[in-house]
Amino acid sequence: MTSANQPPQHRARWETLKAAHAWSVDRCGQYLRSVRFWLALGSAVLVTSFAGPFDTQDAMVFVNRFVFWALILIPSVFLQFYLSMTFREFARKRRIAWGYPSLAAGVLGAGPILALVVLVNILISPADVLFSFALLSFQTVTMVISMTLLINAFMPTLQPLWGMRRRRTIRAPLVETIVPLGVEPGSMLPMDSSPFFDRLPADLGHDVMCLRAANHHVEVTTTLGQTRVLMRLSDAEAELSPLPGLRVHRSWWVNMNHVTTFEARQAGLTLILTNGAQVPVSRAMRAEVEDILGREAAQ
Repeated sequence: MTSANQPPQHRARWETLKAAHAWSVDRCGQYLRSVRFWLALGSAVLVTSFAGPFDTQDAMVFVNRFVFWALILIPSVFLQFYLSMTFREFARKRRIAWGYPSLAAGVLGAGPILALVVLVNILISPADVLFSFALLSFQTVTMVISMTLLINAFMPTLQPLWGMRRRRTIRAPLVETIVPLGVEPGSMLPMDSSPFFDRLPADLGHDVMCLRAANHHVEVTTTLGQTRVLMRLSDAEAELSPLPGLRVHRSWWVNMNHVTTFEARQAGLTLILTNGAQVPVSRAMRAEVEDILGREAAQ
């Protein structure tokens, strides 16, 4: 059946799945370019090789164990990341509790990973110590499903295991919205076309309040909630350039429309946002920020 002849709800699901696929491919590409991710994955392979779980310690020398686990873990991790993120995004858009798609990702990935384990076992394991298919099947399926559930529960780029993302309570603005200097109200460029918003869950909207660097992620706060995106703060700042934003600290970018007031303390300047959040201003940026806020207050 072609897509033109499919019922509307089936076409909608198919389009949602294609969009989720594109999103997860983009996210996997970011992981491929992340040095820290490869260091973490390499460390996992190395530790597993030393530990020698599932009787590989006695069956193989270290070099063989290292090749054995590298050939299994690296493809398996990327496969499960792709499946997990695809199902995660599909579930979010269809408003399905994430635990069930997480289980589906584990079940779907178990088959290809079992085939990979059997192949690597034949190629690497000594002929006299080949593991039985029944044992490999039980161990592989159990580990893939349980680890997929566990990773999706605690990985910061994925939603909690059960239920949808929690919303934050947003306070009412304390003062009138700030319009950036030299910009007429309503003349800001539309942000809907920015690639930055393709990285965010749709239910968080486009009204970005602030960004905070958190290791290799950026913590994004909008008026509807929070999420984490795998990218550099400088790249996020560039994609949000049409907004009246300012990099006020090495780790913070702020939408000046959401600054309500500030507190000058001995330790430094602190911006207060419309949701009550407090953002520190670096010493290097203090004079510029005070100048901008002072001129806004005088207008």
